[in-house]
Amino acid sequence: MADDRRVRPSHQVADHVRPHPRYPDAPQHESLRGDPAAGLAAYVSAGLGAVAVGTLAVMYAVEVPRGGPFVFGRLNDVAGGLFYAATIPVIIQVHRRLPATSASRAGLTTVVVGSGAAAVSGILLALQVIPFVPSTAVSMAGIVSQAAWAALTQHRLLRRPGYPPRLARVGRAIGVAMLAALPVVGLGFTLGRAPGLRAVVNVVGYGVGGLAYVSWPVWLFAVGRHLRGPIAGHV
Repeated sequence: MADDRRVRPSHQVADHVRPHPRYPDAPQHESLRGDPAAGLAAYVSAGLGAVAVGTLAVMYAVEVPRGGPFVFGRLNDVAGGLFYAATIPVIIQVHRRLPATSASRAGLTTVVVGSGAAAVSGILLALQVIPFVPSTAVSMAGIVSQAAWAALTQHRLLRRPGYPPRLARVGRAIGVAMLAALPVVGLGFTLGRAPGLRAVVNVVGYGVGGLAYVSWPVWLFAVGRHLRGPIAGHV
């Protein structure tokens, strides 16, 4: 029986396997394989993040007006600390999609150290080993490091072969929103003599920051879906 398979011209074969100019080692027509363990960590961090959001809301709605006791506040500290710890393997796995440069390694080290410090700080605060103010400062550093990581890495991964563009866009938007909201919230504290302007600034700052804060666990859940299986570029 004659073989009726057509041989692809050599120039078409070359085009088919030609590496991406920015990511020469990336597979061009196959999805990036996921990491089930990191995917599970993403699910865990998403759940812990949701608990942190819920307990924080209850704390400010119920416990702060009453002046305590801060049971939900303590739960928020524990959930927040565990959340930061659970995000570390997720961050490392997603970061592997970037080219291995000195700047990339420095950025990964920064966010891992910031997340680890925030994790320890949250647990120590829950155990009343350290006071609220220094623990909050460390937690804010963790938030900033993760927001900057999300904004920068997801922007670069937006054109990464095999990486879901929607995941990159949403992650970048969350990071940018959080980084933009923090200085706006800080500005509100300086406007004590202008209550009207302060109210407007607070609405903008807390609104944008709150949306990013709530969206972060949702994004991590989406990351978990992809890491538990192949990361497909068309998603």
